[in-house]
Amino acid sequence: MNEEIIRKIMDLWSDPQYQKGFFDFFVKMQQEGLEAARKFWHQSAEKEKLHPQASEMFEQMASFYSGLGFVPKQKYDAAVKENEALKKENEALKQTMKELNLKVFSEGSAKVQQAWTTVMEKQMALSKEMAKGFIELFKPPQDKS
Repeated sequence: MNEEIIRKIMDLWSDPQYQKGFFDFFVKMQQEGLEAARKFWHQSAEKEKLHPQASEMFEQMASFYSGLGFVPKQKYDAAVKENEALKKENEALKQTMKELNLKVFSEGSAKVQQAWTTVMEKQMALSKEMAKGFIELFKPPQDKS
């Protein structure tokens, strides 16, 4: 019997109309918000006519939906707005870091290039001096006659 129930649930779930209705229900619950429902519940004049534990049941139901991640639309919208602001700030900080890295790299590479040029100039001067010394050393002696 359990297999048949699972099969029926799977058949139901594969129905596009059911899927749309199921998700529409939860979207509507989220949009209307648990806070609005809680406010209405506690202000209702018909509250006294219901079961004595109806208020507790409502709180447990609200807790259940909150546990599933459903939040009032106002809180959701505030979180989305804050998320967008943080994304923008994050992009600005990334861009600033990129610019700083490029600046440091360009300044550093200019310094490295200058140091390389200086080293090469000194090396060339030393090489010239050594070449002159070798030429003088191996130069045949000139006759003074």
